Amino acid sequence: MADTRFPTALQIVVTAAINERQGVRTTSSTLADSLETNSSFVRKTLSTMAKAGIISASEGAQGGIKLAKPANQITLQMVRDATTPDARAWAQRDVSQPACLVTRNIGGLSEMLCSKADDAIAGVLSSMTIEDCLNELHRLDTSR
Repeated sequence: MADTRFPTALQIVVTAAINERQGVRTTSSTLADSLETNSSFVRKTLSTMAKAGIISASEGAQGGIKLAKPANQITLQMVRDATTPDARAWAQRDVSQPACLVTRNIGGLSEMLCSKADDAIAGVLSSMTIEDCLNELHRLDTSR
């Protein structure tokens, strides 16, 4: 089963950014409805991202969720690090009996490949900001 914490957090941050620009209040309840999940899961994710300095939240009638810094200063890697700090491209298989060349060395090969994949993912996510995501969403919507 795939871990959806990062894409969920990304959707939360992008939604907050769009709503903020449109002057629309964002709450954990409205986010939970749009994500089709419960408010407590959203609040937990928000708490993690607030600790990372990505979003800020305030309570009360005028409260809500906003970006803690400009959209062009929040990278997707920051969101990923906040939500899945130990994420790896894949998990290695356990090898019980290293009987041949492959089973003796598959762990090392897998680790090397996974490390390269993790570096590539980090490179892509570090080069993209929430602002880039907003621009891409508008481009995708316009091209429909």
